Amino acid sequence: MQGGTVYRHAVHRMTASSRLVLERAGWSPMSVRAFVGHQANQRILDAVGDRLGIGAPHRFGNIAEVGNTAAASIPLALADTAARGLVRPAERSLLTAFGGGLTWGSIALSWPAAVPVHRPLPAPAARRPAMAPASAPVPCQNGPQP
Repeated sequence: MQGGTVYRHAVHRMTASSRLVLERAGWSPMSVRAFVGHQANQRILDAVGDRLGIGAPHRFGNIAEVGNTAAASIPLALADTAARGLVRPAERSLLTAFGGGLTWGSIALSWPAAVPVHRPLPAPAARRPAMAPASAPVPCQNGPQP
């Protein structure tokens, strides 16, 4: 694959897709408080953020810490952002991705007011045997006889 061509394609498509969803949502890029992107290359995410005009304090990701986590990259970055309390409920968020097959997409959403609940796991139910106890073998009626 041609790295430079893919880089330019990713930056162009992620930027265009992001602008389109922001326009449809009626939001300006400056109103976005959380920008999270999927890509194995931080330079691509930085270029998209720069082209959109979203400042570095509003860009969240974890490529440097965990590397390319493929399809899990956006959910993991969102979980990390939420756990650190970096975005408040109702704040505007923009998610964008470019991945395998040269596909891309973006979504604009308001950060949910969800609060993680940590509960102890329920006690395991009484264990049943994996298999019913073995019974006496049944002689074969139709097979060869010794």
